[in-house]
Amino acid sequence: MKSFVIAFPLPFSLQEAPEFLQSKLNLDTSKERVMVAGSSIFYKPILQNAVADLAAIFAEHSPLSSEESAEIAAHKSLLFLEFSVQSAEEFESFLTFAKKILEAGALGVYSENSGAAWSAKTFTEIVNGDVPLEAFVNFVETADSMFTLGLEPFAAPDFCISLKDEKLDHRAILISAADAVVFDGQDAASGAKWKNENNQIFEFKNELTPPFKKGSAEWNAEGYRRLIAKKSAAK
Repeated sequence: MKSFVIAFPLPFSLQEAPEFLQSKLNLDTSKERVMVAGSSIFYKPILQNAVADLAAIFAEHSPLSSEESAEIAAHKSLLFLEFSVQSAEEFESFLTFAKKILEAGALGVYSENSGAAWSAKTFTEIVNGDVPLEAFVNFVETADSMFTLGLEPFAAPDFCISLKDEKLDHRAILISAADAVVFDGQDAASGAKWKNENNQIFEFKNELTPPFKKGSAEWNAEGYRRLIAKKSAAK
């Protein structure tokens, strides 16, 4: 199972960042693995130089205000955190820590696992909402289907759905199914059924032709499940 790799653009140089992270967050980047107060997760912190055209990468995923774009474009270094979570509680503890990093001055959040990228404001709004998982998932469209990307670190398969029925909110269905599997214990085995909040019933089926090559960075070793719409349940 892949680890999470999450990056935070910082307005501090590589020379300034260690002192900032230590004084504001008690995060010692000189150590290979660290823990922070209130969390049982071990983090591997890595500081790297600024990346060219980072604002364009963020804007490609989610719109930025002119101020956000300028700040991210002017970032001076990147803090990467590599870690794993074993429970919903550990994931919540990471979210708490991530928000502290943003409150201290980080400019945004980039998930290397999915390519999802958010300004500090948008990320905080999403994780304070009903489905924090959405901040870590991306979507990929093929000629006839939509796939999620980024669920392996949650020990979950990625999901897909046909785009043929234009009446369906494909993104909403996929993220709701993923949330049910990751946090509510929904069975995602092939043949299992799931009912969403609109009383629509879907059956999970193994997907044998994902758009990602086995062994690629995007490949999910947990597998892929296609959501097949069934008759709606009686309300």
